[in-house]
Amino acid sequence: MLELFTFFKLYESYSNSKENFNPNSDSDYLKNTTKIPISWIISAIIISFATAYIAYSCNEYEKPATRALSTIIAFFFSGFYLIYYFIVHILFDRKCSSRGINNIVKNLTKSKNLHV
Repeated sequence: MLELFTFFKLYESYSNSKENFNPNSDSDYLKNTTKIPISWIISAIIISFATAYIAYSCNEYEKPATRALSTIIAFFFSGFYLIYYFIVHILFDRKCSSRGINNIVKNLTKSKNLHV
């Protein structure tokens, strides 16, 4: 989620710098902000909650502080966490320490193999 909004902010700053944009002027800033589509914001929030659920489920047997920290990181940096999850848990086939998320992933991979 944060990486998406950071990308939009960088793109906005880059496009405004070409027009001699002064970031210290509030009136110019409010006029020149680009609008992020609401559907993108909603989808980013949904993906962030799903990623936080995956992180929370995978760390079921960890200490509470570690579980909370990984869930928060997964929520705010969902894109990076999903790449990490794909590499570690899908490509290298390292199972999560919980029972619930393993069954979801296992059922998805079985259904893919049946359809192919």
